[in-house]
Amino acid sequence: MPIYKGRSQARSHVSTNDKGADMAQEPAAGQDTFHIPLELKTVVKSLRMKIWVLLGIAVLSATVGVGAALFLGTREYEATTVLYYQPIESYVSDSFRIYQSVGSGTELTYDQGAGLLQTSSSSDLNDHVNMVKIVPNLEALRKELRLEITLDELGAAIYVDTAYDSNLIFISAKSESPSQAATIANTIRTIFLENSNRMIDQDIQAKLTDLNLQYDSTIGELRLAKEEFSAFVRTHGIRELGTEATQYTSELLSLESNLEKNRSMIESAKAKISRIEREIQTRRLLSVEQNEQFASTLASPNLSADEANNRIRLLQQKIQALQSARLDPIEEERLRTILAIAENGYVRGSVGRTEYETARYNYERFLAEKSPSVELVEAQLQLDMLLSAPLATSTTILTDNTYLQSLQLRLLESELQLIEAESAYARDNARYAELKDRYVDLPLIAQEYAKISGRVASLEAVAQGLGKVLNQYSLIASQEHSDFYVISDAVEPLYPRESNRRMIAAGAMVVMFLLGFTILLVTIALDLRIKSAGDAKQKLQMPILQTFGYVRNKRHLMPSEQGESVHIEEYRILSRPLRAAYPHKGATFLVTSASDGEGKTTTAINLATVFGRQDEHVLLIDAQIRKSKEESPFNEFLIDDDGGAGNGLGEYLSYRVFDSHQIISSTKLSGVDMIVRKGEAVIPDLLQSARMRELMDELKQMYSVIIIEGPPIKDCVDSDILSSYADSILFVTASDMLRPDRIQQAIKRMQNTPATLEGIILTKVRPIYMD
Repeated sequence: MPIYKGRSQARSHVSTNDKGADMAQEPAAGQDTFHIPLELKTVVKSLRMKIWVLLGIAVLSATVGVGAALFLGTREYEATTVLYYQPIESYVSDSFRIYQSVGSGTELTYDQGAGLLQTSSSSDLNDHVNMVKIVPNLEALRKELRLEITLDELGAAIYVDTAYDSNLIFISAKSESPSQAATIANTIRTIFLENSNRMIDQDIQAKLTDLNLQYDSTIGELRLAKEEFSAFVRTHGIRELGTEATQYTSELLSLESNLEKNRSMIESAKAKISRIEREIQTRRLLSVEQNEQFASTLASPNLSADEANNRIRLLQQKIQALQSARLDPIEEERLRTILAIAENGYVRGSVGRTEYETARYNYERFLAEKSPSVELVEAQLQLDMLLSAPLATSTTILTDNTYLQSLQLRLLESELQLIEAESAYARDNARYAELKDRYVDLPLIAQEYAKISGRVASLEAVAQGLGKVLNQYSLIASQEHSDFYVISDAVEPLYPRESNRRMIAAGAMVVMFLLGFTILLVTIALDLRIKSAGDAKQKLQMPILQTFGYVRNKRHLMPSEQGESVHIEEYRILSRPLRAAYPHKGATFLVTSASDGEGKTTTAINLATVFGRQDEHVLLIDAQIRKSKEESPFNEFLIDDDGGAGNGLGEYLSYRVFDSHQIISSTKLSGVDMIVRKGEAVIPDLLQSARMRELMDELKQMYSVIIIEGPPIKDCVDSDILSSYADSILFVTASDMLRPDRIQQAIKRMQNTPATLEGIILTKVRPIYMD
């Protein structure tokens, strides 16, 4: 609340008017200065008051954003199908192996390359990846799905990728429709697989054709080889040269072995016969000496039993030792095993003839040494004599004739063995000579036979292998095959991969909200009506004396028997500086406004109430003498029980009443009297008559404070006239009612009057602008 400094508390009425005149010029001087026509705080509060409008704008913006997103936005869905790369050559054998017997203990191994597809490498997988989006595939896709887009756009919507270090292929398609994305991915995959499988079919058919030609050629060569083999067999009169040659070779080797053995036996028998003959001759020469010795032994005393037994034991030990030295079964078995191994190796060709003859000679020599020696024979005869002779009393002894007979029998056996060995040697020698003469060209025949039969066996192996490969390829060609397995089909995605709908919705919401907010802000800015004290001060460039909030029930604004005005404290605050500025008796305040309904009556009554309670003698004057149809509001709120005076200001000015006491009425308010309007309206010229001046001079002597409620400034000149009787003008304006230019016109008129325009009293201010 402004405090009016610089005014003397003891100034006179005239000096006050002069001071007011000087103050009235201050706003006029400030009108040339530039000022912002808006008060930002008021604008913000206006926006707060329009919060529901802002919410409506936000809802409308959200609706527009959603609509724009639905109709203008796009969403990109991505569907992916997965393939596994498994080349067909990984399970088709590219070679075969045939084992063909060509003779006893001999086999032919034959490897044949089938000539199938080469083993796949990582570059093959990359080639397949690049083949997915070739132009023919894209063209077929566009034609099949009837897509009205270019091949470049279609290719950009399809992505092919592989997983690191694996044979997985991912084919992805993007589209604004989830079903179309899945359809494009599955269709391009199907087209790619069809083309890939068609290439494999063509390759397999080409390989199958080559194999058929190779097989037919091999069969023809095999037929010619068999004819050549048949002619060779007929020419040489053999069925199976390999088998017959082996048999004759084995027989020749056996005959050679037998001949060598028979020669050894003949030599051994001859040596044995010679040895026996020498032994017989020797025995005959020694027969006399032995007989004499035996006779002397018989003539000697008989041997005792112990002596005979000792001699027999010694002879038996000697015979056993001689036999053990002559017969060694372990050595015999060893030599026999060596001979068998050498003979088998010689037959197979792995052991030479010299090694074989050495093994056979060692074994036969060991057998020849098995015949008994002379020492053994003599020991045997002595033992026989001791065993046959009676102990101590024996009178007979074995004569030398027994031994000679034994030697002769042995001689006869040796001669028979010699004859048998010579006969076997002659027979084997004749057979050996016959076989050798007959098969002198056998190696050349066998070599030619092996060559022809080997060629036949080789061709048979090739034909058999090619037949297996042909069967395998025929089976593959009759079945569905592919280098790829479908791991998963592309399905419709539930959520988009990318979408600009959110961005469009957000943008549309922001734009719409900013547009609505701008319109609302412009509307608030264009609404130049006074809203708050700051707004009034900014627009009117006048001091604000007091601000009163808006009250819906008008009766709460007036003092009554039920209570005081709700704004009584604000009026008390307003009255103090006013009275301090005009402390003299008869201080007169003109309360006016630019138009009706702005609260000047309420202001005048409440100011009178406050002054009356401050021991001031207050007079309220309703100077709106032009109004005749409406009753004065003073009568409605202030009239006392006695009904007041019967006449008003108009009657006094028109000389219908001659005494001022006839127009003054008492009120319900303490210390407050009033002059109201009564009867018919009178011309406003009476307000500046000498009678009006005399009345005002009289009243200023009677009352300490006079409050005049003048008519609205815009309607008439009455307030301009009444200002000449006032010390100060209190300009009342209602919030959110008039434009500032109309208020400024009224203020300018009041500034051109003798009274001082103190400032603005702002009424009916909404609570939001009261802060």
